Amino acid sequence: MTLYPFVFSNNPKYRVSRHVLFWVLWILYYTAESTISRYQMQNYPIGLSFFSSLTEVSITTPLDIIFCYSIIYFLLPRFLFKGEFLKLAIGWLLLSVIFFYVFMLCSYTIMPVIRQDWFGLTPRKNPINWYWSFFSLFASINMEGGLAAAIKLGKMWYVKASEVELLKKEQQRIEPELQQGKIHPAFLINTLNKLELLAQEKPLIIPGVIGKIKNLLLYAIYDNGASKVSLEKELKLLEEYVELERAGSKEISYITLKIVGDPRNKNIAPFITLPIVENSFRQLSALNVPQKYIDLNVLVEQNVFNLDVAWSKPIDTSTLINGGSILLQNIGKRLNLLYPQSHSLKLLIEPERIQVKMAINLNGAIVV
Repeated sequence: MTLYPFVFSNNPKYRVSRHVLFWVLWILYYTAESTISRYQMQNYPIGLSFFSSLTEVSITTPLDIIFCYSIIYFLLPRFLFKGEFLKLAIGWLLLSVIFFYVFMLCSYTIMPVIRQDWFGLTPRKNPINWYWSFFSLFASINMEGGLAAAIKLGKMWYVKASEVELLKKEQQRIEPELQQGKIHPAFLINTLNKLELLAQEKPLIIPGVIGKIKNLLLYAIYDNGASKVSLEKELKLLEEYVELERAGSKEISYITLKIVGDPRNKNIAPFITLPIVENSFRQLSALNVPQKYIDLNVLVEQNVFNLDVAWSKPIDTSTLINGGSILLQNIGKRLNLLYPQSHSLKLLIEPERIQVKMAINLNGAIVV
């Protein structure tokens, strides 16, 4: 098991494993702290100190789990990631106060049973000081929440920094070629070229096409910076892009797009699916084939997204052209970063066709 997917992957086997490991270490830490206190300061036997402490910590840890997960899976996504900092602070404060009273209720009802009835420890002699208990427990609770939030945000920062670094390296690699005009931002330029071509050859359909091109350009410019986009929106844009290709292509005999499954309430990293499809059309347009065709099949099965693109080619062609291989390599790098151990990307070159097959476990995404 490599470290990166274990720490960052949202694949169930990695996610459950790391969460279980974290809370086991959590229980052991606080058990050791309580054991030392009872053994050295209260003079209980080491075995009694250990097992009584382990029992207490194991019973109260679910409260810690609920508190921490309420912060990282409810408060942070709902408020912090949307810039609503005041609501975040108020929500965090209310959650802390609620869990203070829950922990105090546990101290009054459950802890005496464990300490006295189960292990025969001495009952508490002094009454609980509510003021001291509030500030002490309040600080402890928020230390736990702060630790959980720090881990969550630290992971997000690392992943985004890694992706930015990857993009910077790729930009440095292609910058000289961009300056020399050897390669271009194909998706944007090709989309605008399609608009110009349609305006010249099929002006009557321009009103119905403008909206589609606008959506694609907005997606390429703005949504590309998001960590995730709606899969339903992604597939809608894919349909619009294929419609543009149908409207503007003279050479391709037939274009088929089949979407099976329910994309609702699912998300995917942006700018992975459309560049693969656009690259496929670009590859096909550059080939000399008597009958050009392209088949696109999308299958959304549970939480797995499958894309299968196949197009015709001459028998004597055995590689991709116009930087197609580099584009797939870059998409593969992004998939390794965003969906570690939770994806596959294959290029199959057969005698009369080329096929790209991609599968992504949408639940296997790193949490960003």
